[in-house]
Amino acid sequence: MTVTSQPGFTIVDFVPDDFDAVFHAWQESGLWMRPSDGREHVLLKLERDPDLFLVARDAAGAVIGSAMGGWDGRRAYVYHLGVVPAWQRRGVATALMDELEERFRARGAVKCKCQILGGNDVSTAFFAARGYELETPCMPYGKELVPGGAPRDDCPC
Repeated sequence: MTVTSQPGFTIVDFVPDDFDAVFHAWQESGLWMRPSDGREHVLLKLERDPDLFLVARDAAGAVIGSAMGGWDGRRAYVYHLGVVPAWQRRGVATALMDELEERFRARGAVKCKCQILGGNDVSTAFFAARGYELETPCMPYGKELVPGGAPRDDCPC
């Protein structure tokens, strides 16, 4: 189903057959991949929030970006926003986030959160331009429940 059409690309809902192309786009766009980004976990996430996983496709149908969101009943979350390098700075991420945020609002979300790895100045600038603010009093804590669930040793965070 086409959600929205922009010059040169469309945004559609993710379907399971999109997984390989989306995973490749995540890697190409430089997203850090965790064990929970594998097919099994992504499809489990899809069962919970199928309408919060969006895919951008070029005119030929190739995946050029995606945005995966979540809603826990209280807060909205952006888990992965990635656009392949050839399509960056052409409005794809903005269109994906516009649609995702609208869907969050439709569910009743009053706040959206995301985590950006330290040193990712491009993402920091993108989200700041959208009105996201660094929540300095907050300190994210996490616990690795499976090997590989925490940042790599070379991660700048």
